[in-house]
Amino acid sequence: MRVLFLSAAIVGSVLALAACNKKESPTGPTPGTVGLTGNLAFGNVTVGSTATSTLTITNTGMTALTVTSVSFPAGFSGNWSSGTLAAGAQQGVVVTFAPSAATTYSGNITVTATELTAPGAIAVSGTGVAIPTFTLTGTITETPPTITTTLAGARVTFVDGANAGKFGVSNSQGIYQIPGVTNGGYTVIVELAGYISVTRPVGIDGNTTLNIQLNPTGPRTGFNAGVYRVGADIPPGRYFADPVRGCNWKRLSGFGGTQGEILSSAVIEYDAGQWIVDLLTTDAGFQTDPNCGRWSTTTQLVAQSTIKPGKWLVGAQIVPGIYRASAGAGCYWERLNRFTGESTDVIANLFVSSAGTQLVTIAATDVGFLTNDECSDWSRVSPQ
Repeated sequence: MRVLFLSAAIVGSVLALAACNKKESPTGPTPGTVGLTGNLAFGNVTVGSTATSTLTITNTGMTALTVTSVSFPAGFSGNWSSGTLAAGAQQGVVVTFAPSAATTYSGNITVTATELTAPGAIAVSGTGVAIPTFTLTGTITETPPTITTTLAGARVTFVDGANAGKFGVSNSQGIYQIPGVTNGGYTVIVELAGYISVTRPVGIDGNTTLNIQLNPTGPRTGFNAGVYRVGADIPPGRYFADPVRGCNWKRLSGFGGTQGEILSSAVIEYDAGQWIVDLLTTDAGFQTDPNCGRWSTTTQLVAQSTIKPGKWLVGAQIVPGIYRASAGAGCYWERLNRFTGESTDVIANLFVSSAGTQLVTIAATDVGFLTNDECSDWSRVSPQ
């Protein structure tokens, strides 16, 4: 066998020559990389309000990164969308969640850059929740001393803030309700014809009660249940009401609550079609309950061919003449010269103890006529 020995110098020269003759392959630019971090799970946010969090964009590559766009799903937005990041640099983006409806929002925030082979993405989510709403309620009454008088038809309106324009109107018991109002500090205005409008601050913190008193612009020409000063609260004069069974009223000489201060009174034990009371300049006050309804200085009733249970004006509502009724036991009638409720009002009267036909002559000089429900209807049979 022949063995060939090569010196180290010769081997080194050969290796060096081989290295010199080797051709290098060309290389392209290194693809960029990006890192996206941040707590972008917003949770529950009230519709109409906003919440923010920070997204951090990091250039994790070895070369500059040219960001061309940052896109957001519905409900989300940011304050930065493009720019150049040096290698290792970071860019903070304030992400805002602004739900417009009570629903769940989700998707990806994507970052597009020239050097990226695919956009970077990070999940974002949040839930819009309905604004909690409450009810403002209360009672509208008159200022003292007639605080027992509840006022129907008063309009209570929010004039500012998120609740501006929302309103409620008081019912026959003086109670109003405004649903769907949001928490916070606001102002309401209360308006009612015949009363001075007032504004009141109100803090809504859950369901809230606000009772309001109104001051009349002057003596009233109409009023509901309550206690009134004649002259100060209501003018003296003739008042009409359409009461229901149980109506209870009193003319008063004072407000001490004693029997001696009652000038006249009545409890109407039937459904009268109309009642009339004259309040004198010497009266101190007048008390009326809800069964009496609303008292007014004018009547809506006109002349009628028959006389129904109640108290009526002769001339304007009843034509003088002779009237007949098929009366039952307990029928009672009065011819009247005024309507104070005192015994001196009565020109003539009759209580019928047994059923039968009854006749009464109503004179042209009479002021009024009273009849109860046991008399049934009276029909005019001839002139007086």
